[in-house]
Amino acid sequence: MNSVPESAWTVPAWTGTAAALPAVATDPDPVAALPSDSLLHLAFLDRAAETPDAVAVVAADRTLTYAELANESARLAGLLAARGLGCEALVAVVMEKGWEQVVACLGVLRAGAAYVPVDPQWPARRLADVLGAAGITEALTQPNLVETVAWPEGVAATAVAAPAADLSAGPAPAAPAVDIAPGDLAYVIYTSGSTGMPKGVMIEHGPAVNTVRDVNRELGCAPEDRVLALSALNFDLSVYDLFGPLSAGGAVVLPAPGDAREPGAWLRLATAAGVTLWNSVPALMAMFTEYVRTAPPAPLPPLRAVLMSGDWIPVGLPGEIRELFPEARQWSLGGATEASIWSIWHPITPADAELASIPYGRSMSGQHVYVGDGMMRPRPCWVPGEILIAGVGLARGYLGDAERTARSFVTDPATSARRYRTGDWGRLLPSGEIEFLGREDMQVKVGGHRIELGDVEAALLACPGVRGAVADVRGGRHRTRLTAQVLLEPGAGHSAEDVRALLAERVPSYLVPTSVTVRDEFPLTPNGKVDRKALAALAARTDEAAAEHVVEHPADADEELLLGIWRGFFTDPAPRPGQDVAGGAGDVATDRPADGAGHRPPPSSCGTHLSVTDNFFELGGDSLRAVRLMSVLRRETGVELPVSALFGAPTVRTLARRLREARETATRDGFDRPVVVPVRTTGDAVPLVFAHPVGGDVLCYSELARELGADQPFYALQSPDHDGRAPGFAELVTHYAQAVLDEVPGRRYRLGGWSMGAVLALELARELTARGCVVDLVAAVDVLETPQDLARAEISRDRLLGWLARDLAGLTGGVRPVPPGPFETLEELYEAVRGAGILPADIAPAEFASLYGRFEANAQALCGYRPGGPLTGTAVHFLQAEAGGGPAAAEGWRPLCAGGFTLTEVPGDHYTVLKGPGARTVATHLRALLTTPTPA
Repeated sequence: MNSVPESAWTVPAWTGTAAALPAVATDPDPVAALPSDSLLHLAFLDRAAETPDAVAVVAADRTLTYAELANESARLAGLLAARGLGCEALVAVVMEKGWEQVVACLGVLRAGAAYVPVDPQWPARRLADVLGAAGITEALTQPNLVETVAWPEGVAATAVAAPAADLSAGPAPAAPAVDIAPGDLAYVIYTSGSTGMPKGVMIEHGPAVNTVRDVNRELGCAPEDRVLALSALNFDLSVYDLFGPLSAGGAVVLPAPGDAREPGAWLRLATAAGVTLWNSVPALMAMFTEYVRTAPPAPLPPLRAVLMSGDWIPVGLPGEIRELFPEARQWSLGGATEASIWSIWHPITPADAELASIPYGRSMSGQHVYVGDGMMRPRPCWVPGEILIAGVGLARGYLGDAERTARSFVTDPATSARRYRTGDWGRLLPSGEIEFLGREDMQVKVGGHRIELGDVEAALLACPGVRGAVADVRGGRHRTRLTAQVLLEPGAGHSAEDVRALLAERVPSYLVPTSVTVRDEFPLTPNGKVDRKALAALAARTDEAAAEHVVEHPADADEELLLGIWRGFFTDPAPRPGQDVAGGAGDVATDRPADGAGHRPPPSSCGTHLSVTDNFFELGGDSLRAVRLMSVLRRETGVELPVSALFGAPTVRTLARRLREARETATRDGFDRPVVVPVRTTGDAVPLVFAHPVGGDVLCYSELARELGADQPFYALQSPDHDGRAPGFAELVTHYAQAVLDEVPGRRYRLGGWSMGAVLALELARELTARGCVVDLVAAVDVLETPQDLARAEISRDRLLGWLARDLAGLTGGVRPVPPGPFETLEELYEAVRGAGILPADIAPAEFASLYGRFEANAQALCGYRPGGPLTGTAVHFLQAEAGGGPAAAEGWRPLCAGGFTLTEVPGDHYTVLKGPGARTVATHLRALLTTPTPA
């Protein structure tokens, strides 16, 4: 007899109590009870009417307001309606990351149809299979993909492009009048299927809106919020990325298509755009935190909320996020694509770091997630069972597959209510939360993708010459990689790489195993089935034998260095605290428990057998290790390669070649550090380029760039490392001018700078004008010296050390006083500023020496500056701090400003003029200057 109380048999809803659950869990048609305004695009239209000029979309090449997005989606909806595509029609969206995706999805929904997101990188056969099975005849794409995608016969591809200027200036188009209900189809997302054919999950408007509204309520999503949309459109996290912020008046921030694996690019974009909400699989957040922790100090985005789902969360990851973003609340979410993104969530707290795994959580509003037995009856606490989902979030089913729908979406005979069988295994905790235990079937998670091993096997069997196939995953929960073993037809003659190439023609890249082993036969069980356990043991022995492969040794110092780094990565280094302790939150487990006690085999050790031709990813490398590898490489060589370089050069030999190329490119003109820092690349305004102060870094401009807003492109010029040289002022200006021409779009610029940066901007305007560019404005922020002062300046070691001490203390905002001097050596100054709490304790002497080297070189260049005569054609606006340089310093430059001179005093001193209220005041004045019409 079971003594567990009845209350332990149900999971209390997030916003209610256990007593409120039966009405949700037993309703045979919960969608019918939803309000009529439960349409995925309707809240966006309300926000567009309320705030038409607010920014809705920030993309790499375009920023759209709510009015522009509403107009362009209405125009597209009218086009689709004219082609007869209305209620329940399916329209494919085959696009790379970009603003066009948002226009396309909204346009399809406003026409009454449903969008079907498709990855343009899918192989032609996969694309044809999906579009054919869905009966799709209309696809929306981008202009660059119209001719490059292999469109199946019978599918018309229409490019979504920015309207011509004369068209966009006309009256706003009216979307077609369509009667849409919450029970109508909104989108179809394809996931991996066990038969080799992906499953099309059909989601209606009402269920999707229920999830979006619930999350927005919990997060308090507001017009100030911006979401970094990292997830691919054909991954259901993208549904919230688009409709979460747009429903609340916020903005969607889209990375460039090539930045999908570049955490450095995410950091720059998120900071420039003011991203407040993060939504991704844990692996992407782990990449991001790893990059931020190991990269040079840089401004951080104002994150206030972090959502992680879709995979296990390492229990140490939330702590790392908390260290970087202490104000950000964190959530673990889970569920399934078949239940409208998410159905269960858990607010992560510091106490969760002491648990074996992050709890799966409690049901979201209108949904019911519970652990059931084989008859779908709730299990008592601590008793494992299958996780089932009921309530308003359930999908309609699988498109065109009634049999599979009937297997996965079952009806409770007692209530006639539908249940979705997730295939996930869990147990109820006394707290009312569910603990996620893994899966018992052949579904796995690899690299954030939900994969049916049967899908991989079926695709392999469809390859010519393959007569048998078994797919599996190897590695621990956070180091999973997909592998396969195959049997070939007699005379096929395929190598393992041939099989991978054949498979790559049929399935997306994430379904192609990192390694394929060709077997003569598979071991069988007594009843004649493939013995998967014996085959796994055989694979392990094959791995051991492979460790005895011929090792090719390094040919030069770069290869030797890289191989040494790789040995540290692939010889089972001790993980960071919590990194390999499994946590759970997501719609599917990364791997299956090895046994009832949760024991797992140790990762393989191969460091001593590494060859310069071994592939990083085939050795078990993943995106997070790639970030760490590039961080170590940057520290060891001073050269920063993008993470994507490793995907194109995955061996020691090829990566060493890339390293040499990068080094040669960086040093061909004697400068080791790139000059242009793209702080914000979005917006249609004339780019604003600010030059560095005497310290050489440009973090001082982060608040100003943010205050200027997302529609103002902002670039900063940082001081390069000079390799021991002291370039003159004119040489710096020439170098910077070329860097601007090479890396800042257009031939029209507006320049600025603080302190020494203002002087650089004045001469840079002269140089760029001489090269045929238009520079109509220079903003000079708080210059301290007149040209005459600079001509009389005397440079000495002790004076430079004193200036640096003053600057470092000033940058603390006056909190720390200037240490008493004089200082005779750099070592004395280093100890003084550390002792005074001015310099962070983790700044090593070598780093401080590098900082001083840039300061000294720039100060010498500045004091050697001699004006090149009056500057014509450019208006110069001085914004002088009242307690800083003041009016007198600016007046000394008036004779050189033949194109116009203005002077405005702003509050603050030399060091606070670009911080807090000072930055807001300067930004206000700058906006007024930048919006004043000037000749083009």
